[in-house]
Amino acid sequence: MSFLSWNYRGLGNATKVKELHELVNNVASTVLCVLKTHVHRAWVEGLKSTLGFDNIFAVISSWHSGGHDMFWNNNTRVEILPYSQYHIDSIISKNGGRHGV
Repeated sequence: MSFLSWNYRGLGNATKVKELHELVNNVASTVLCVLKTHVHRAWVEGLKSTLGFDNIFAVISSWHSGGHDMFWNNNTRVEILPYSQYHIDSIISKNGGRHGV
């Protein structure tokens, strides 16, 4: 299981999306957390399939700050716990293992 967390301000840029897609493919990320995305919910939903993930949990930015998203596939179980504009608390399970993130 691999986790990738990336501070990626301005993910609405097509070049940055391509860079992130290549990075995800190179590290075979099980769970991807992207911080400071500064994009709307519809864009994030579309990004899910572009990056090759089945699921997403998004905390959309307020005005010009924040926004963070968590992506994962169906073979990974993610239980979202309390979250805020500043964090996402979760329990991640795969093949019987359990990891707090």
